[in-house]
Amino acid sequence: MAHYRATIDTPRAREEVFAYLSDFSSTQEWDPGIVEAERLGDAAVGEGTEFRLLASFLGRTTPLTYRIVEFQPPDAVTLLGENATVVSRDRITFEPLAQGTRITYDADLALKGPLKLADPLLRLAFGRVGDRALAGLRRTLAPAPPHALAPLAGRALDGRPYELPGDLAQPHNLLLVAFRREHQRQVDEWLPWLLELERRRADLAVYELPVIASRYAPARWLIDGGMTRGIPDPSARARTLTVCTDVPTVLANLGLAGSDAIALVLVERCGRILATETGDFAPGKAERLTAALAETPSPTRSVR
Repeated sequence: MAHYRATIDTPRAREEVFAYLSDFSSTQEWDPGIVEAERLGDAAVGEGTEFRLLASFLGRTTPLTYRIVEFQPPDAVTLLGENATVVSRDRITFEPLAQGTRITYDADLALKGPLKLADPLLRLAFGRVGDRALAGLRRTLAPAPPHALAPLAGRALDGRPYELPGDLAQPHNLLLVAFRREHQRQVDEWLPWLLELERRRADLAVYELPVIASRYAPARWLIDGGMTRGIPDPSARARTLTVCTDVPTVLANLGLAGSDAIALVLVERCGRILATETGDFAPGKAERLTAALAETPSPTRSVR
């Protein structure tokens, strides 16, 4: 049997994080090992609620059905997951702090039948998977970002200089902020949905913002040139703004715990931040961004 236990603190209220984590379909938003997650049935979350998850583990993608076996809001929730080869027991407890909540995640994973011989490998892999999931949860439950985007100087790959947020094209703008080369995969996951949203809304523009550390400023021409050669589409070049600055300052301004995932920032041209999401595309994140836009309705683009 493999065991994983970890604790994180968040400034969010205990009732809020209990409601979020007890709905186990939220795992797709913060656990990179979960490919799909859905709640089964329409009833409110409580003891007996079931969830179907598709998990990537040990090189395989396997379905798991979880059921809530303990439901004590806002103190604790326990879920039992099982399929033909494994049994998982996940218990999450919530302790109030002076400002926020301490979350303790305690999980056991056991292989069935002859597969139990692989327990040493399971323990090693489970620890790594747990650490990645915990990092994702910490990002998701990080402090809410400030209300305004700090000024940033950028340059589009078509050569146009930008002073953000004032030079943004529309009253509402979605910024895909990336910090590493490998983040392009996450950007590409989001772009089809974002560009379709931009096509339908007359007040929305989508931008990609690769953030480059200040120490690379002398080589910025080379970095920009490489990206330009790799992007033949003129419209993609025009919406890609490279920003060379102090990365920790940007992280702090956006309320991000680290640079290991992209951030999606919905911001008005005046600089007011309306919503922020991080990481891989997920329907729940897209719905929250859409809801933030819905609070400020505007004319839609004509479809020809």
